[in-house]
Amino acid sequence: MTALASREVESRSPSAVPTTLVVEGLGKEFGWTRVLSNVSLTIEEGEYVALMGSNGVGKTTLLRMCAGLSVPTEGSVSIAGVDLRRAGPGLRRRVGFVSHESLLYPDLTGRENLEFHARLFGVTDPASAIAALSELLDLDGILDRPAGVLSRGNRQRLTLARALLHGPRIVLLDEPFTGLDEESSDRLLTVLDALVASGRTVVMTTHDRSVAEAGPRRLILLENRTVAVDRELPVPTREIAPAPVQAPAFTRPTLTTPPKLFRAALAIAAKDLRVEFRTRDVIGSAGLFALAVLVTASFTMPTGAAASAGAATGVLWISILFAVLLGVGRTMARESADRGIEGLLLSPAPRESVFIGKALASLVLMAVVDVVIIPLFLVMMTSDGQGSNPLALIGTVALGTLGLVTVASLFSGIAVGSRLGESMLPILVMPVVIPLMVGSVELTRLALGAGDSTSVWQWLGILAGFDIMVLLAAIAMFSYVIEE
Repeated sequence: MTALASREVESRSPSAVPTTLVVEGLGKEFGWTRVLSNVSLTIEEGEYVALMGSNGVGKTTLLRMCAGLSVPTEGSVSIAGVDLRRAGPGLRRRVGFVSHESLLYPDLTGRENLEFHARLFGVTDPASAIAALSELLDLDGILDRPAGVLSRGNRQRLTLARALLHGPRIVLLDEPFTGLDEESSDRLLTVLDALVASGRTVVMTTHDRSVAEAGPRRLILLENRTVAVDRELPVPTREIAPAPVQAPAFTRPTLTTPPKLFRAALAIAAKDLRVEFRTRDVIGSAGLFALAVLVTASFTMPTGAAASAGAATGVLWISILFAVLLGVGRTMARESADRGIEGLLLSPAPRESVFIGKALASLVLMAVVDVVIIPLFLVMMTSDGQGSNPLALIGTVALGTLGLVTVASLFSGIAVGSRLGESMLPILVMPVVIPLMVGSVELTRLALGAGDSTSVWQWLGILAGFDIMVLLAAIAMFSYVIEE
């Protein structure tokens, strides 16, 4: 299907185009290990499917590819005739996904997590949608508690609410009964029955044969990296109780156009700042690190000597560089906790908005650090300030910090998915920012009156040009960097 046809499908009402899930010749490799091979399935709208198989057979991998979180090595996955690799925001809004991880933010309350995701998905009345799901999944006692302190079962119920919040047409669930007690399990079975009764498609993985026979009408069994069994299941013998809430109340929330690039970026930035001002983790660690560098260096370098001006400004920018690396690394590391980054990728928000939002929040936090350490630098490591240019100094710090945050935010997308995590970030960033560091050190020296001040504005232009170049490149590349 062409890109134009894809946009036409996404712009139409969800009920106007059958949300058929088609998997064709799907294969997946991780390095030298082949996980899936030649998997082909067609799941029609309204089907209730149990996906079974032994550990490591590829159930989770298949489900992640159907959700658009993993890219097939070969073959394709399409929803409503649109290949997921060309899917736009409208198509991503048709899918709800429950993973082994919650995709929630531990430092936000359950209600704040749901409100954030509702905003990204364009839910018009988040309060009503959350209230309906709270009654359905018995969330009243946990909505106002931080997600990170919840038990496995409570967090799983909150995860289900996140996946159902926007009324998806296809619900993909990876071991959804994990951690649930008997009452919650019965409640979930009732919810899934109601979803299917309202025309939604439900696909869930499970190891429990009794669960597979308690509701699903189709069994798909994976063996030897492909489909071994695909057959209908008998009608469940259990009594199907009515849903606690009428189906339309939680399957058809009122939706509006999802936020575009900058609105989505502002929502992501606001979320990061809310978490930071609650934990003070980034400002505390980055600020204390930068302060320790400056204080230590101030005891070993003479102040006021022209020969030491370059060394002093070098110390300043080393402290800013590592404060940025520490701060941006910590900010992105929060996305890896419970895989919150995947919740962003599942949303209709443009991939570029994730980068802009993360960078904007990091820039605000680093500005706070700069406001603290620059005056200390001037007091401890410079002379009386005669001949200095305060405006040029402010511009230098602003442009230098912007460039560092931009590069670090781009490469943090790679580091967050790496086994090395935050420790990989300096390795990626350092070679790229060498020109920026050289220019910032030289311009700071000139701004402090240690050289020919006539070249200050030329250096400011060079820094601004570097920032514009890396910012545009980062926005263009981030969607590729953040993908698996």
